Amino acid sequence: MICIVSSATAGSLVTSWREHPPGDTTFSGVMISTDGSMVFAGGNQLLVRSWDGDTRWGGLSGNVATMSTNGNYFVSSIYDNVRKINRTGTEIWNRMTGSPFRAVAVSEDGSLVIAADDRGYTRSWTTDGTNLGVHNDTDQVKRIEISPSQSFVVVSSEDKFKVFSPSMNLIWENDTFGNLDSFFAFSADSSTLILSGENRVLSYTNTGSLNWEKEITNDAIIDMAYSADGSTIVLGSQDGNVWVLNKDGLVQWKYPVGSWVNGVGVSRDGSVIAATALDGTIYALDKDGHLLGKTKTDSFIQQRSVAISGDGKRIVVVDQLALYGIDLVGIPEVTTSETPVQTLQYTTSTSTSVPFTTTVQKTVRSTTATTIPGTTGTQKSALTPAITIAALAALYIVIRRKI
Repeated sequence: MICIVSSATAGSLVTSWREHPPGDTTFSGVMISTDGSMVFAGGNQLLVRSWDGDTRWGGLSGNVATMSTNGNYFVSSIYDNVRKINRTGTEIWNRMTGSPFRAVAVSEDGSLVIAADDRGYTRSWTTDGTNLGVHNDTDQVKRIEISPSQSFVVVSSEDKFKVFSPSMNLIWENDTFGNLDSFFAFSADSSTLILSGENRVLSYTNTGSLNWEKEITNDAIIDMAYSADGSTIVLGSQDGNVWVLNKDGLVQWKYPVGSWVNGVGVSRDGSVIAATALDGTIYALDKDGHLLGKTKTDSFIQQRSVAISGDGKRIVVVDQLALYGIDLVGIPEVTTSETPVQTLQYTTSTSTSVPFTTTVQKTVRSTTATTIPGTTGTQKSALTPAITIAALAALYIVIRRKI
């Protein structure tokens, strides 16, 4: 009984705040800084806020936009105009090129910005907006990724991916990937590049040598996350499973959620994994695939719209109605009722402020964010599972003695 009581602790996912977009617009795509202090959401109007709500601004189109992972810089494109913005919402510089942009990227410290337009030009700029290089190709760019070392820029199109230097000189390319919708990410030391698309996952060295290639699922991969330490690859699939692979491409486990897994995220060391299901459920899992906690949003979760802080304690999610800030709190316990399936194998002006509605929910710790009157929360029982078990045990002993 002492053993049972001492282990009866629990973790949970607690919604600390939520943001509603203006009017009938929606958010799509979300990022959180590595330290968990800043959050970015794209869509018809982008939104930037600090976790505690002290910094908060919006405006500009967020469909082609991104945030540096340190949370200090934002890059947004409106038609043929690329803008670099600081964390208070003030433009640092903007550049017009004559053609709408399709994809943008910014380095971790904001010192390098890459953008690709509809004419096939991919351009790079330095910290102050100086043009660093340009590359032209007939392929229409889909995604851009800058390595943590800022030595490599990966650009993907419909049927190939290319690796450039920051000055846009081609280093190497691969035209055999044939992706329908690809994802890629570097390890923190930039030595390894992981790609996924269709039902495959591939690992390359930064010089272009193939480490391994694996077919993982029977259905399409919807999202991918890669831990900074290079230890953990997480996939969300149409087959309803969260798949976790190690650095060698071996499947460690899969976790079934009952519907499409349309978003995944992972902490820097792979210890906490966040996954969202199409039905609005958010799951937090540990490195071994055990459930740490789950909660549900008010609507269907947007595709590829979940992110997690470096330490795994903060999760942000976008559904069709709002942006949610969620804390992983408490001491997680391994939940035996839902377990993993083990397997083998980026002219100075100030940005326009756009009104947003903030609902701050009841949280487990103090915060500087203003609580909106009328916010409701569900009261939790004053009795913890440990106290309940102890009380029942004592009652049982008393009854036995009377007998």
